Amino acid sequence: MNFDLKKTTLLVFTDIDGTLINNDTFFEGKNIEIAETLHQHNHILIYNSSKTFDEIVNMQKKFNTSFPFICETGGGIYYKNLFTQASDELREGYSIMYESKKIDMFKKIIKEEVQKNFKNDLDMFDDLCLDEKSRLSGLKGNDLHLASKRDFSVLINWKSDEGRYSKFKSVLHRHGLKLIKGGRFSHICASHDKGQAVKFFLNQIKSSGMYNKIITIGIGDSTNDLEMLSNVDYACVVKSENNNDLMKKIDISKVLLSTNHAPEGWAECIHNIFTQIKLQEHTYV
Repeated sequence: MNFDLKKTTLLVFTDIDGTLINNDTFFEGKNIEIAETLHQHNHILIYNSSKTFDEIVNMQKKFNTSFPFICETGGGIYYKNLFTQASDELREGYSIMYESKKIDMFKKIIKEEVQKNFKNDLDMFDDLCLDEKSRLSGLKGNDLHLASKRDFSVLINWKSDEGRYSKFKSVLHRHGLKLIKGGRFSHICASHDKGQAVKFFLNQIKSSGMYNKIITIGIGDSTNDLEMLSNVDYACVVKSENNNDLMKKIDISKVLLSTNHAPEGWAECIHNIFTQIKLQEHTYV
């Protein structure tokens, strides 16, 4: 597909698991080729994922890409060759645009609250045996190791009901922490989310003065994508087993829904959104 737009830059914020790649097979289909084509037309694809820094860097090496990315549900934002000058702070060759408070500051508080009132409601990912971590995450070996190296969040496997979940969420909130439900796990983190990261990234792009007209796109599949999808011009949800909770909370009239699961569903979202943008471009000419 021809992604040429007159004096317009697309910022495509995309979740990874269950969105860009299949949630079970981790297969990406033709989506990296599509992403590269977007880049060739001066659009910017930004991974916006709950994956760790190391997981995303490893994935970029695998695909030979260097797209900007947001890791751990808004915890860190990194880029290469995005502006005329690199950031003064680098992390493994990536400029640091933003980093949240490290989760190590809060681990003791979280563990104390869990032990005191919630030890039968959840399992902390770090406390699980290797086999259980692998079963719940679908990962093994080095992939599992990289997923465990978390800077800005703690993973939990929730086992209890919604009432207890809400109570735990309230307790964490009193400590300045968020509880965000993802596709496989819930994430405890400081006061950041994917939507705040979108707004921060967009402000940095706008303030650079390098781009004329900017249109933002968000593509996701689960509840932790809600804030991202609510802060873009065009939102698309990839068909997934994780859609149920998201659909209860999102305004369905304002989102496009794919008919296919990932990876084909992601390509479908890009095609459908771009078609809409092109139609509007012709309408206002």
